[in-house]
Amino acid sequence: MSEIEVKAAHAGDIISIGGFDGSTVGNTVNLPGNSEVIQSIPIDPPMLSLTLTLNDSPLKGTDGHKLTLPQIRERVEKESQDDVSLRISHEATKGEFVTMHGRGDLHLGVIIEKMRREGFELAVTPPQVIMKEDPKSPGKMLEPFEEVAIDTDLEYVARLIDKLNDRKGVLMDIQEQNDGRQLLILKVPTRGLLGYRNWLTTETRGTAQFRSQFMEYDEYAGPIKRNNKGAII
Repeated sequence: MSEIEVKAAHAGDIISIGGFDGSTVGNTVNLPGNSEVIQSIPIDPPMLSLTLTLNDSPLKGTDGHKLTLPQIRERVEKESQDDVSLRISHEATKGEFVTMHGRGDLHLGVIIEKMRREGFELAVTPPQVIMKEDPKSPGKMLEPFEEVAIDTDLEYVARLIDKLNDRKGVLMDIQEQNDGRQLLILKVPTRGLLGYRNWLTTETRGTAQFRSQFMEYDEYAGPIKRNNKGAII
């Protein structure tokens, strides 16, 4: 594939424009003096945050060669330039670290895995849900909810719904497909989906299809029951 300079572009063309710092998906490029903006689909807001810091374990340096915080920060900033759903913030109140705000656990997990394969060593905190204050009731906090669609065989329906009910999910609709499979539509808090994909894959032997998208910020759904059992590593 080669690049050529052009004076005009049309629908379907892939072009590159330089000199627009701070521009992102959804912005309209226009002539000077023309303020008409093309309506675009809004980007889902970040719903989870992860904090990255230096690896200070006894095994430091045994799995990678990029160990310093400036290297980690530079890599995350570069990723945020290409990933419109990723936002970063820097804090130094409790030592040096970088906080990433992303679309979900899968989104942030892919970024961490990419960095690991590139030779980065780092420590990662558990993901935290990004809460926000209710503009109508100061002091009242809201949490993000997602619309979840699961396409699965009939034999798994009851177990999948029970599991999401335990995670504060609410079933909104069940649709029977032409092939006999069931499509479940649920409203689930983002924190209730942490770890659910792996459980779903195991429970359905990889036969279920899972999709989720941001729905709304709503009232805090209450504490989620945790697994008190440990894990063997």
